[in-house]
Amino acid sequence: MGKELAWRLYGTGLENLRKDELDIPEPRENEILVHVDAVGLCFSDLKIIRAGASHPKLWWKNLEECPLTPGHEAVLTIVKTGSGIPEQYKPGQRFLIQCDIYIKGRSCAFGYGMNGAYAEYQVIDERVWKGEEKSYLLPIPDTLSAAGTALIEPWSCVRGAYRLNYRRTPLAGGKVLAAAEKGSVKQYKAGTLFVRNKPASVDLLNFTKEAAAALSAELSMPVNRIDAIPENAEYDDIICCDITDPALAEQVIGHTAWRGTAGFLGETPSSPCRIDVGALHYCHRYYQGAPEGDFSDLYRTECRNTLKAGGCAWFPGGAGAMGQMHVELALEGNGPAKILVSDFDEVRLAHLEKKLSARAAKLGKVIRFVNPKKYSAAEFDALLKEFAPSGFDDAVILVPSVGLAEQVMQYLNDGALVNFFAGIPAGTPANLNIGDFVNRGVRLIGSSGSSFDDMNDTLQMSIASGFRPQNAMAAIGGMKALKEGLEAVASGKFPGKTVILPGCPDLPLTLITNLGKLDPALPGTLDENGAYTKATEDLLLRKWGRR
Repeated sequence: MGKELAWRLYGTGLENLRKDELDIPEPRENEILVHVDAVGLCFSDLKIIRAGASHPKLWWKNLEECPLTPGHEAVLTIVKTGSGIPEQYKPGQRFLIQCDIYIKGRSCAFGYGMNGAYAEYQVIDERVWKGEEKSYLLPIPDTLSAAGTALIEPWSCVRGAYRLNYRRTPLAGGKVLAAAEKGSVKQYKAGTLFVRNKPASVDLLNFTKEAAAALSAELSMPVNRIDAIPENAEYDDIICCDITDPALAEQVIGHTAWRGTAGFLGETPSSPCRIDVGALHYCHRYYQGAPEGDFSDLYRTECRNTLKAGGCAWFPGGAGAMGQMHVELALEGNGPAKILVSDFDEVRLAHLEKKLSARAAKLGKVIRFVNPKKYSAAEFDALLKEFAPSGFDDAVILVPSVGLAEQVMQYLNDGALVNFFAGIPAGTPANLNIGDFVNRGVRLIGSSGSSFDDMNDTLQMSIASGFRPQNAMAAIGGMKALKEGLEAVASGKFPGKTVILPGCPDLPLTLITNLGKLDPALPGTLDENGAYTKATEDLLLRKWGRR
C-alpha cells in the first residue's frame, strides 16, 4: 500500500524518538486501517518519552525490540476495514478517539498501552472500535477541522477535572484498616455508613480487645487485631484514629489502594506529614478528615468538584497551554469572582492577559496576571494576601511541583479545594498539615485524562454551540516537524497548543499568527479572533498534503 512516516520511541528521552519510514500496514480480520488526520502534542507525551519503559501506563518494557508510537490527541479517518469489521464502519468516516481505553480494568490507552497517532497511518483493533462496553470512537462531521477537533481531548480533560466524583461511603465489600497509636484505650464507633456498606474485612492496628469487640458487635462481623500492617497490604478505606505521630500516619496511609480513601479522625500529627500527592492524580486517592465523631463522619463532609461560585481562585502555572484552558473555563458561567494567574513565562502570561482581560471585565470579574519572579518572597506573600485576604477558595495546580503544592497550602480559605491537575508522579510526597483536612475542611483532588462522556459532551458543544477548541491552538506543523514541535512543548516556546497534520509531511512548524509567511491567502481563512478554521486546514492540505 506504500510507505508512511512514523515517530517511534526506542528508549528513554527525546533522542530515542526516531522518525521511521514504514510500510503502510494491511488490516487483519478484526482491524481497521485509519489515516491520522491530526494529532495534538501533549506534555503527557513528553512524560512517556522521558520515562520510557518505566512509565506506569506502558505495556511494553523492551522498547528497543518493540518501539512505541506515542500520540493520543487524535482525529482519524477510516481507510480500509478487515473482513470481520461491522458494516457501521466504512472508509471515509471520521472519528475522534477517546484514548483512555481499559481492558479488564487495566489502562491500555491509545499511545500508551497500544500504538498511537505519531504516524500517518495506524491500525486499530476491537479494543478500540468495539471496547468492553462501547466503542471508543466518536463520529465527527465534515464541518469541523481535524486540528481543532484533536484539541477536544485536552479540553475534555480540563472540563473533566471539574466533574470528578469521589466515593462518599465506605466501599461495600472492601478492605478496611483503622489504626491508632500504641497504648490507645479509646473506643470508636463505625457508624451507619459502615453498617450499611459492610466491608469484607476489617484490620485494627493497635486497638484493644475491648475496642475491637465493640466494633465487631456493631458491624456484626469478625475483625482482626494486628500489631503491624502486612508489608504489601492495600486497603480501600483507611482511618487514622487520633494519631499524632507523623511517622505512623505516613506509614498507615501509604497502604491506601487505588481509588481508596485515607481519613484522619480526631487529633492530628504534631508536625507536617509526607503525603503522596502524586497518588491523587494517578491513583485516584482521596484524603479526608473530621475533628470528631465516628468513622462514618469522615464521609459526610461535602466535597466540591467545581470552582466555588463567587469565590477566589488561583491558577499557578496558568499561562501554559493547558492552564490557559482552565483559566478560560473559569470565566464561564457561575464561577469565581476573582482569578489570579501566576506563571514564570512572561510571553505566555502577556498573551493570556491580552486574550482574556477584556472578556473578564465584560463579565464583571477581577483577573490578575503575575510573574512571581518579579517579586521577592515577602512581596509575593503580600500580593497573595492582598488579593485573597481570607485565602483562596480554589487552587488549580498546573505545574508538577511539590514545592508549589506546599506553598499553595499556606494561602487557602477554610473549605478550600486544591485540584492537582499537573501530573506529579505517584509516590511523590509533599509536606502537608493534616489539620487542614480535619479542622478546616480543605480537600485535595486530582485528575488524569477524561471519560468518554467528558469527551462526547465537549464534542457536542463544539458541534452545536459557539465553543471553539481551536482557540487554544498556537502552532501547526507537518509530520517531519513533530519532534521540533515536542521540543517547543518542552520549552514552552508557543503560547498555546501545537498540532501536527501527519498528511502534510513537509509543512514547517509555524505559529498561527505567522501563517501568512507560508501563503498570503492563509490569514484570510482565520476567524474574527485570528483562530484556525476548517478553511485554513483545507488550504494547508491543498498546498502541503500528499494524500
